[in-house]
Order: sequence, then C-alpha cells, then structure tokens
Amino acid sequence: MQNHIEDLLSAYMDHELTEDERQQVEDHLESCPHCTAMLNELMDIQNQVVTAFHSIQAQEGLEDQVINAVGVDASKQRNWLLVPLLTVLCFITIALVAAGSLLFKFVSVGFRVLYYLVIALGSILGSNPYTIAGLIGFSILLIVVSSISLNHLFKTKSI
Repeated sequence: MQNHIEDLLSAYMDHELTEDERQQVEDHLESCPHCTAMLNELMDIQNQVVTAFHSIQAQEGLEDQVINAVGVDASKQRNWLLVPLLTVLCFITIALVAAGSLLFKFVSVGFRVLYYLVIALGSILGSNPYTIAGLIGFSILLIVVSSISLNHLFKTKSI
C-alpha cells in the first residue's frame, strides 16, 4: 500500500503548496485512484458550498433584527473612538512625564551650577578689600536712590 496524500489535497485545491509539493501531489494523483477520487469529492463539496453560498439571499430588515436582538444601539457605535483616543492620551502623558523628569534634571543641574558660580564669585570678590569697599559703597548708593525714588513716587500719587 502506498502513502496517500490526503492531508495535502485541501492545500492543493487552495493553491497553498510550494512548487515541489504541488508536483509531488500531481505525480501521486496520476498513479493513485483513491486520492484522485478523494480530490474529486472535495472539489464537488467545494462547488456545492460555493453554489449554496451564492444562492442564499438575506431577508429584508435582517440587519435591523440582528442589531435589535443583540441589543446594540446604532448611536453608541461611535464609542469605538474612545479607546484609541485614551491610548494616545496615555502616550502623551508618558512622554510629558519623561520630558518633565528630564527638564527637572536640567533645571536642577542649572541651579547647582549657578550656586557654585555665586560661591566662586563671592570668594573672588571677597578676597580683595577694595572690591568689598566698592560693593558696600554701591549698595549704599542703591539704597539712597531707591528711597528717593519711592519718596517721589508717593508724593506724586494720591492714595
């Protein structure tokens, strides 16, 4: 008894075999009446199913009956947009959190650099007595000018 190719016949009918497999099936079919008869039966069944499928006509209003039976409201079918919208919002939130984390790190590093610059500048300026005297004088001058400006501002505005 020879090996039959019954498991390959459906794939052969649907053109899903490689060229070598197709050739093997055709060679086997030439010498095996059993597999040839089975192929003919499968092709008859396929033709009957296709013919029956094309001859079926749906009755009028079947779609509405099915929707009513399932209980789906046609106006609620727009809710499918909610899932992709929420997905996009989640991705945007994750991106903003990641960017915010990076931004926080950059700002933190920037403040540290600024802090050390102020300390370094204070050390440089504090080491020279003439610089200290100049800064004190400039501070006093700034206080005097500010108080004069405020005094003038209060005199011109009637509160």
